[in-house]
Amino acid sequence: MLMVIYGRHPVREALRAGIKPYEILVAEGAHLPKGLMDAIYERGVKVRFIKRSTLTQITGSDEHQGIAADIGEFKTLKLKEMLNFAIKSQGILLGLDHIQDPRNAGSLIRTAEAFGVAGVIMTVHRTVGITPALIKASSGACFHLPIAIGNLRQFAIRFKGLGGMVVALDMSGNDIRHAKPRLPLLLIVGAEGPGISASILEVADEVWRIPQVGKVEALNAAVAGAIAMWEIRSKIDFKVGLGDSAKSSPQEEG
Repeated sequence: MLMVIYGRHPVREALRAGIKPYEILVAEGAHLPKGLMDAIYERGVKVRFIKRSTLTQITGSDEHQGIAADIGEFKTLKLKEMLNFAIKSQGILLGLDHIQDPRNAGSLIRTAEAFGVAGVIMTVHRTVGITPALIKASSGACFHLPIAIGNLRQFAIRFKGLGGMVVALDMSGNDIRHAKPRLPLLLIVGAEGPGISASILEVADEVWRIPQVGKVEALNAAVAGAIAMWEIRSKIDFKVGLGDSAKSSPQEEG
């Protein structure tokens, strides 16, 4: 998919990930970090200065922080590639089930990258997809771990068939504090409101919930997912797989 990303962190992380944008767009008068501009010029990327209002029009957002980049195509993995990589890495995967809020999805991807999650699978329908807003919300973390888009239920079934553990995060489940995770593991987080799809709950090995004592009905999806990822990490050797996905991603192997 073709896109223009925006924001200082997304542009910086795209460059760090080895992506060479077709063009960098900078708002006239923008005071950007010297390190960021140096990195742009070092890679020989064309820079075009335009009015701030024009940049807002191009990006469709006023949160561009004075910079955007035309990165062309955002590459995703096929489900088969992600499945092979997941089994090989013996790590943790994150599944996003019909999450439509780019801030929630982006935050979850950012947390996943921070905790060394091996990859992310997103559903095709009723989902935000990979958009500039999501990339901005992830602070560019999308560029540092493999992402696949497809039938999450079918992926979960095939993942289970190869020995993986499928876990759904839902308030109907058992207390996550008593969970016994094993690798490789697919953690699936659902959208706020609808929660996890019934078809996903049917194939999950276990359903876990985060216990609450307050009056609020449920946690934000991004917060709940972050707590669950940390809890899983606390129960599994924290060093296992931490950061490995960034060193040996499918893109690098291919």
